[in-house]
Order: sequence, then structure tokens, then C-alpha cells
Amino acid sequence: MKNVYVGLVVTVILLAFINCTKAGSIEFRLEVEPTNYSSKEVPVHVEVKLPLRLQKIPVEQLSVTLKSADEKFRNVPGQIVETVSGKYELWWILPITNSNEPVQWIANITHGDSQNVPTFKWENRPDKHLDLFFDGKREFRYDYELDNHFEKGKTYAALNKPFYHIYDLKGENMITNEGLEESEFPHHKGIMIGWRRLGFNGENISFWGMEDLNVQKHMEFNRNVAGPVVAETEALIQWNDSSGVTIIEERRQAIIYRQSSPDILLMDFTSSLKAVNGPVILDGDANHAGVQFRAHNDVAKGAPGAKKATYYFHQDSINPLEDFNLPWVAMSYGLNNKSYSILQMNNPDNPDPTIWSAYRDYGRFGPFPRKDLDANETLTLHYRFWISESDMPDRDVLSSKYNAFIEPVKIHVLSP
Repeated sequence: MKNVYVGLVVTVILLAFINCTKAGSIEFRLEVEPTNYSSKEVPVHVEVKLPLRLQKIPVEQLSVTLKSADEKFRNVPGQIVETVSGKYELWWILPITNSNEPVQWIANITHGDSQNVPTFKWENRPDKHLDLFFDGKREFRYDYELDNHFEKGKTYAALNKPFYHIYDLKGENMITNEGLEESEFPHHKGIMIGWRRLGFNGENISFWGMEDLNVQKHMEFNRNVAGPVVAETEALIQWNDSSGVTIIEERRQAIIYRQSSPDILLMDFTSSLKAVNGPVILDGDANHAGVQFRAHNDVAKGAPGAKKATYYFHQDSINPLEDFNLPWVAMSYGLNNKSYSILQMNNPDNPDPTIWSAYRDYGRFGPFPRKDLDANETLTLHYRFWISESDMPDRDVLSSKYNAFIEPVKIHVLSP
């Protein structure tokens, strides 16, 4: 009788454990539509409806793994992201798109930490910078330190605007320009946005070299998200003239996706610019306006182990001085005896004409759109960067990455 009682207790405990496990998990069957291109490591997402029991759990505590129905791909990390509107999205990196037929995937979502899955992590040093680590290695920095004093004619190396910086594959050294005083063109730092001739109240104000003692001032973080697949940061930035008047209020967002070595990262750059105190004219020229990437200063000064920049286009015989609205431009350079490849992609929804600077051998390039903004009007710009510690791949590979940017893979939830 005693053995029967013990057996019943064990059975009850086991059933309770099974029910508890089922209560903390859900399985989705998904269908990935075919594409008219073939590209690798493509970030994809789909909105999912989580049961109430999982909605009560912080998304950081939800563990997601996926596999293809044919089991060609298994144990693929996923991530649940809660949107600003309170909805839930399932994200993962599709190993390769399929141009032939739909492919089914199965996602399992459970309550529990993924102990052995590498993940993104944000570390903020207030009033200085926000660093992003993946699997313990630093990948990305949002540098938002602001000097408290400026002098006319001495602002090129000043800390007067926020920048994005990128690190090498080991997470040890920046591959973008820090803009130190002794460097070439120190106002070109990292990944930056600005216009040299910003028209406001009948004046042209420089938000490029910041010669007019104006600033782009970081105000606050709107959102910071991190997980095993995707990381996101959004900041509120005020573009103020030298008297402190805010001309533009910007929401700058970086969404960074997990990639495999030797790729460092894939990043979506979005900037929403609102004219908050009257009409604004965003103007300049290809070398002094837009969203641009600047390689480390060692490229400019020809340091040992560095190599001057080379540029690549979507077809032969492109002249960026004459050919406008290019879909993408790529740049390669050498640094510390390593090769780096940068691809910047332009969203077709960005204003026309878009004029590219893509010929400076010291490694600065990017697109420049001109735009007139009415009072309280907002311009939103979208770009994607692919950054790799490798030689430049073939043109068709670059074009496939661009296609994946402008024609996102479509996903359908089949069940539950």
C-alpha cells in the first residue's frame, strides 16, 4: 500500500510538472514565402499572438528556438520583441531565402532563459556613450557626449553631435574614425547625419562641421531592446542653433541584427527629422550632407597595415558625380592588416534625387538628399548597413542584400 501511495504522489508531481511546462510554452507553425532573390542571413519577423499566460512574462524571459520543417536547419535562435504599441513580434535570422516554393518553420516559445545562446547586451555610461555587446564582444557604440564649451573656429574636433561607431570582429578596436584633434577631417566621425546648409529663418546654418557653434544634443533614450537576434536603440536628439533654439527634433534609431563571422553586423539606420520651430531647408552637397560612414583615420594617414578605400557600384561605368539615385554603394579598406567591407543601402522611399559621395580614398561615403520641410513636417530617412571584416564579395551578393532590404521576406502564421 505504501508503494502505491508513493507511486501516486510521483505521478501527480510528474503530471503537475508536465502541465506547468505546457502552460509555459507555445508552438507556432510558420510559412516563409519564396522570394525573387537568394540571400543569406536575412532578418525576418512576423506578428504573433501570445497566450495571456506568456504575456504576463517579460519578453526577456522568453526563450525561442526554431527549426525548418524539413529539419535542414535546427536550433535557430529566435526572439520575441514587444512593439511600442504593445504587440508581439517573433524575430529570427533566416539562413537563406528560397526562390522556389514556400518553406515551413516551427517556432517553440518557452518561459525560461536560454543559458547557452549568445545574446546582445547594452551598457550605458551616462552622458558619455551607449555600448552594444554581442556574446561579450563590443560591436557598436552610440557616442553622445557633449562638450560644455565651444570656440569659433575650433569646433571640428569638438564633441558637438552624436555618432555611431563600429568595432572590429574581436570587439577591441574601432574601425570608424574617432575624430581626434590631430586626425584628418576630424568632424567626419563614425556614422553621422547632417547638412552643411540648413536653411532656417533666412540663414544657412551648418550641421555638418558645426562651424556655427550649434549642436546636435542627445536628450534621452526612447527605447533600448536587446536579445539573441536583434538589438534596438532609439534616441531623442535636438538640433539647436548657437542661441539654443531647437530647429529640428530628431528620433534616431539603430536596429542591429545578429550575423555570423566574419560579418560584424547588419544595421538599419532610421532618422525622423521634425521641423519644430518653422520651415527648414535641408541642403548642402554630396561631400557635406546626408548620412555618411567614415573609416578610421589610419586609412587617411596611410598608417602601417592600412589600405586606401575602393568603391563598388551596382553596375559598371557608374560615376557618382553624374549618376544619381544609386540603390547602393559599397566601400572596402584596410586597417590593422585586415580588410573591411561596408555596404550602404538606400531605401527607395528616401527623397529624390539622392546624390552619393563615393570617391574619397580616405574612406568617407554616403548619400545626400535635399528636402524642404514645412513647419511641423517630418522627414524620415531609412538606410541599411552591412559591415564585415572580409574582402568585398561579388556584386550579385551585394545586390541580394539590397533586395532583402527593400523586399522583406513575407511570413505567415499557420498555427496555432
